[in-house]
Amino acid sequence: MDHIFRAYDIRGVFNEDLTTDFAARIGEVFASFHGHKGRVAIGRAVRISSPALESAVAAGIAAGGMDVVTLGACPIPVLNFHLNKGDYVAGVYITASHNPPEYNGIRWRNPDGSGYTSDNERIKDLYYSGATGRPAWDAVGSVTRYPEGEAIADYTDFLAQRLTSPRPLKIVVDPGNGAAALVAMDLLERVGHRVEVIFGEIDGTFPNRSPHPTERSLGGLMEAVLEHGADLGVGYDGDGDRCVFVDDKGRVVQVEKVGILVSRDLLKDHKGKIIANLPCSMIVEEELEKDGAEIVRVRVGDVFVCEEIKRHNGIFAMEISAHFFLPTYYIFDDPMLMTLKLAELLGADERPFSEIVDAIPSYPFIEEGFPCPDDLKFRVNELLEEHFRAQGATIDTTDGVKVSFDDGWGMLRPSNTQPLTRLFAEARTQERLDELLEEFTRLFRGMMDRAKAEMDVSS
Repeated sequence: MDHIFRAYDIRGVFNEDLTTDFAARIGEVFASFHGHKGRVAIGRAVRISSPALESAVAAGIAAGGMDVVTLGACPIPVLNFHLNKGDYVAGVYITASHNPPEYNGIRWRNPDGSGYTSDNERIKDLYYSGATGRPAWDAVGSVTRYPEGEAIADYTDFLAQRLTSPRPLKIVVDPGNGAAALVAMDLLERVGHRVEVIFGEIDGTFPNRSPHPTERSLGGLMEAVLEHGADLGVGYDGDGDRCVFVDDKGRVVQVEKVGILVSRDLLKDHKGKIIANLPCSMIVEEELEKDGAEIVRVRVGDVFVCEEIKRHNGIFAMEISAHFFLPTYYIFDDPMLMTLKLAELLGADERPFSEIVDAIPSYPFIEEGFPCPDDLKFRVNELLEEHFRAQGATIDTTDGVKVSFDDGWGMLRPSNTQPLTRLFAEARTQERLDELLEEFTRLFRGMMDRAKAEMDVSS
């Protein structure tokens, strides 16, 4: 079972790695972790297996003595908002984020809507220890259903009252048949925008595109923006905590450029630091330091970003994977909030989105995933670190190994959610980027061979 415990959630193929038996048991463990007392809210994404897992986890937590309130299907920001405004000691969300439809998972949430970090490891240890205990038959918790639609209504009321646009935009929304379809279109129309929708039907098999929104998977959105003459397009991931934007020319907009636009606006009225994870482009510093911003680089993972926002008094945070955080509203990432904020900025500017983003420079960049078994990827990372230290390179090991040069950088980091290592690289010229790609690919393959050989010897 060890491989389904990830850095910030539990994740596996349903009915193979992840079963309802396990879900009920981990629910009991979770209740034990919280001292068998308090109230927990549970929400879920729209995968086919999500209702079964929601019920199993709820049963386990209640058997462990805690009261459970289930919200049913909703984007994860709705659960986070509900926790943030309610009397809860914790929350649970059933999701496998952007993984294929056969996967599902369990994520623990703090009362402020942020995710667990080190406590994930403590819950894992408690699961394996088996010493969780159970309350008496008459001390079990209750399971109740929150009134249908009220959690979503509370959330949309909050946002619609705070973010409006000086002029209506035409926006194409692509929820990818995922949980964002329960909120995004109605919310945008409520504040006055004209909305066109593709793939808006809820379907946990994700028949039209991957739940992972990337330039490769958002072709339908890019075409729809051009077809409708829209000002903006937005594509969401499967559980509604990430968003990728498309400009009026049908081009996917670089995450960092969107982050720079919003950061500049926030810096006019707020003091604080801008948080960006390590793979984000060097344009973040080059552009925002002009506005007096201090940039803090942090490891990948929305749960870790939340911790750094609190630590550094961040006013905005971005991840290369298109998580956006606006802590002037609340601590957790929210793509619906980010969509409204960007639309507000575009509505106040007569220039088209494409012209605005083209005014921000960019450099050649690449991201690739190298398959690497879970039992090897962290050893490969150690070998890469040893190699670069021996070379005297300028490295950052906060998250994987990032090596900086005068004309670019390269980074290899083991994924926390999949059996692979990701390569990120950026350079001031395409020629230099090609050199970095070749060098880091060769090094990764060499270290992978070494790690395999070590494993063969030890076995």
